[in-house]
Amino acid sequence: MSDGDGSVPLLVVADPDVATAVTEGVRGRETRFEVETVRTATAARERLRDAGSGVGFDCVVSSVDGEGRDALEFLAAVRSREPKLPFLVVADATYELTASEALDAGVTDYVRVREPDDYEELAVRVERAVAATDWRSVDSSLVYERVFEQMLEGACLYDREGRFLLASDYLADFYGMTPAELEGERSLLIETVREERPGDPYQRLLDAEVDSLEGETELVTPDGESRTLSYRFAPFQVAGEVVGVIAVSRDITDRRERERKLKRAREEYQELIDGMNDTVWVIDIDSRILAVNETAVELLGYSRDELLSMTVHDIDAGLSDDEASALISQMPSDGTQVFETVHRAKDGREIPVEISSSLVTYRGRTVVLSVARDITTRKRYESELREQNRLLETQRDELAVLNQVVRHDVRNDLQLVTAYAELLGERVTDDEAREYVDIVRKRANHAVELTKTARDVAEMMRSRGVENEPVSLRPVLEAELASLREMAPNASVTVDTEVPAVAVLADDMLGSVFRNLLTNAAQHTDGDEPTIEVSVSGTEGGDRVVVRIADDGRGVPDERKEAIFAKDEKGLGSRGTGLGLYLVRSLVETYGGDVWVEDNNPCGSVFSVELRTAPGQADSDQSSPTRS
Repeated sequence: MSDGDGSVPLLVVADPDVATAVTEGVRGRETRFEVETVRTATAARERLRDAGSGVGFDCVVSSVDGEGRDALEFLAAVRSREPKLPFLVVADATYELTASEALDAGVTDYVRVREPDDYEELAVRVERAVAATDWRSVDSSLVYERVFEQMLEGACLYDREGRFLLASDYLADFYGMTPAELEGERSLLIETVREERPGDPYQRLLDAEVDSLEGETELVTPDGESRTLSYRFAPFQVAGEVVGVIAVSRDITDRRERERKLKRAREEYQELIDGMNDTVWVIDIDSRILAVNETAVELLGYSRDELLSMTVHDIDAGLSDDEASALISQMPSDGTQVFETVHRAKDGREIPVEISSSLVTYRGRTVVLSVARDITTRKRYESELREQNRLLETQRDELAVLNQVVRHDVRNDLQLVTAYAELLGERVTDDEAREYVDIVRKRANHAVELTKTARDVAEMMRSRGVENEPVSLRPVLEAELASLREMAPNASVTVDTEVPAVAVLADDMLGSVFRNLLTNAAQHTDGDEPTIEVSVSGTEGGDRVVVRIADDGRGVPDERKEAIFAKDEKGLGSRGTGLGLYLVRSLVETYGGDVWVEDNNPCGSVFSVELRTAPGQADSDQSSPTRS
């Protein structure tokens, strides 16, 4: 029914994008088409009713989308008026109507569109259908054959015995044959389905007991390869009699393998996160919990289903809802967000956690992956450490008070005792009385030295943890030698060599080391005039210096050479506190050095102090601040 100007009326039933593509396709053909478009099959049926007794067009192109069944209803309406009118179906990637269904319903042609260029092929087929001189007399078997040739799936027609009558090129390739070679052969697919399903399902199709038969199966091809197929069978009727079966099958081996790999990957992923000691959470941008690991289930006491029905606000007891939502919305796209909060278990327990979160892709969408570590033990340790630090600060304050008392009050009183003993000694003429006064003076001086040692011990305890710094050795040692000569004028104190101008790693208590060793050398002797020799030498590597203090006193037995440096350890016949040598070792070890005692020849002891030199430090004779 061409118009007077020779153009062919063409009705396109499709959405605007498809209608535009069809219009552009037929516009370049030799046949002139007058294209009319409607969007839905419902609108097309209304258009058909408006046409009166005829149809008003020479050809129909109908798109298959979500309204595939409506398209078949429109086809039936067209066929009721014009049984042989060309009716083409175009199917895109979202089609629901299969080729076998369309073919069985009586369409003229079925065209699958995958790429935009495929609309050119559609235009060719439209022109071919319209231009046919006697298309009304075309045998339907030829139509089936043409459709089969174009289909990219295993389409075929079986006879009642399950032999191939027609087969698509795609299906023939699957068997490694041509369509002509395949005709008359028995179908391996039908035989496999009959073996797998009870009651001969193929015969039930032929007997019209069922409308269709579909499923999946494993098929071994003639070359021995196992493939997975999905299939759908439907009865093929001619004049109301079932003469065969239409079948469409697809090779889904690769798809099923991808699905199996994906399933294995998900199972391995779940096993991996379930094996973690930390809780793992997959959280949607709207705060919903999408996945958790087994540790989260065990730690919080909720079942997995319960957790998957909750949001982060239901378990977070450390952040407000707004704070938690803000953290999720402000997640960095290429970094990690770390923060601390508290999770509340089902039984009400509150568990402090440290959370490390980042954005990941999960099942095709962007989500937050959070790993929460239980830091209950760490928090307890931190609390204990804070308490210990508080007690330490209190002890340091108390030591400062004790140091003040020892340094000022007790020491001042002892110095008054010493001064008055000196005055008293000048006025006493009786030898026995003078001896008593001398004892008082010596003991008072000794007590003053003890206050210095006690003060230094307290200061050492307060200053632990302070880093060492370069301290000039010469002025510190010479100051302590001068102090010894003043305290023990009867002692013979010599220095074998000039003290080198070297800086050692220490602090302002270095003088206390030498003071205690020199005092110890002067006191632990049976003679009235002790001899003390001091020497200083460098080690072979040049990174250390050794100060040796030798005396001619009673000496130290071998079994006690190590013990005398212990806390509260007193020397033989000593009336001291035992803190002096303990203080020496504690300070020297703090400096990274060493101290030991050896025998002197012919009698007495040699105390050696090894100190680290300060690398790269230019030394001078100006001393660092030291205590006197």
